[in-house]
Amino acid sequence: MTELDARQTPEGGTPIAGDHPTYLADPVLDATVRMVVELAAQVWVERERRITLEQLLEARGIVARRDIEEFRPSEAQTAALKAERSRFLEDVFKELRRIPLRR
Repeated sequence: MTELDARQTPEGGTPIAGDHPTYLADPVLDATVRMVVELAAQVWVERERRITLEQLLEARGIVARRDIEEFRPSEAQTAALKAERSRFLEDVFKELRRIPLRR
């Protein structure tokens, strides 16, 4: 695999501006733009996968949408969801940690 192949985007293209491009003069605004884009990308991937799973499960008679809507997690499941949410937030807000501290 060439270096270019390793940098391919999921859509099949290649990044235009490198790993950490700068778009705006203010690093906080730049980080905010990256956060919003990261969040939008993650939300869409998760939404598309969920829709696909729900359609497959319902089509095969495994789970009805009503069952999904009425589901309440156990304490262990709630704890696991909380840990996953923390990881998700870490990913979304990582750009803020790249901003150099002003002294």
